[in-house]
Amino acid sequence: MMAKKEVSSYDLFLRATEFAAILAAATRGHGVKSWTDFNAVWGMRCMLDELPMRGEFVSSEGALDNSSRFGYGERIGAGKDGGVFDLAVDPIDGTELCASGQEGAISVLAAAPKDSLLRAEETYMWKLACGAKAKGAICLQKSPTQNILDVADALGKKPGQLTVAILKRKRHEDLIKEIRATGAMVKLLEAGDLMPAISTAYDGRVDLMMGAGGGPEGVIAGAALYCLGGDFCGRLDKELTEKEMGKKLDFKVDDRHLKLKDIVQDGVHTVCVTAVTDAYFLEGVRWRDGRVSTNTLALRGGAATVELSQKTRDLSQHNWREYILPECLSLEKFKKR
Repeated sequence: MMAKKEVSSYDLFLRATEFAAILAAATRGHGVKSWTDFNAVWGMRCMLDELPMRGEFVSSEGALDNSSRFGYGERIGAGKDGGVFDLAVDPIDGTELCASGQEGAISVLAAAPKDSLLRAEETYMWKLACGAKAKGAICLQKSPTQNILDVADALGKKPGQLTVAILKRKRHEDLIKEIRATGAMVKLLEAGDLMPAISTAYDGRVDLMMGAGGGPEGVIAGAALYCLGGDFCGRLDKELTEKEMGKKLDFKVDDRHLKLKDIVQDGVHTVCVTAVTDAYFLEGVRWRDGRVSTNTLALRGGAATVELSQKTRDLSQHNWREYILPECLSLEKFKKR
């Protein structure tokens, strides 16, 4: 009898974002964000429960909008040996994008050795992200204008040749005016600042990402840019979080100006980004003749390996079918659960 092939932790992390993306894609275009969140979290949980080690969530998205989520400090995985991984996850970054059938929704996970990733409950974070050629040129203690000038200089470009990505939010109105005053081109994001941050170091469609967005996405972006050789700065903002949420936070917030070495302190094991809908350089989940395909950017920090993983599965025959709840595929059943 052929021995059962051992599945590496790298492959299991990869499966977590793939299955989350597949289930989230089943809700695409139906306009029900809670269904999208539920499916993505359920899919990721099913795969992470199989980990032969333990993972602890040091950063998890969902609290800011009261959606389905993993608990901060929660542990997952079946193994007692093999140590404990830090996990920073966002089962669905761009919930609204998926629910409304738009591009840009992804499922993402970062795993690192214990005590490697910034431990932060969910708050808004001011961010700066750039690629390898501009590493060291960004700092949140400098003005936005100076950051743009310094990045342009590092890239050998004029400010007017830069593309700066920023979320289209009221809190950014003055910042957007300042960016445009430098001559830089502004790429306004309806939702999701994680892929633009990664893009600065991967395909160069974006030169600089800035503005305030979710803290967990900031931790994951930092991990991805660490693997890609880029740079990232962040600052958690309790005051902005309370203003946006309309309530006081009951925990302390580390509001230091954080450099990449403060966010990724002891290396990264794996970062996986699977597209739910088409997202920059990744094609979203596709169903063809009863088979489902996924596209993932997979980064292995220890080996400095970057690869694009495309897989096609027949879920009617795949062992994942046992995890698919009736409410994952039926909106009517989801509403009745």
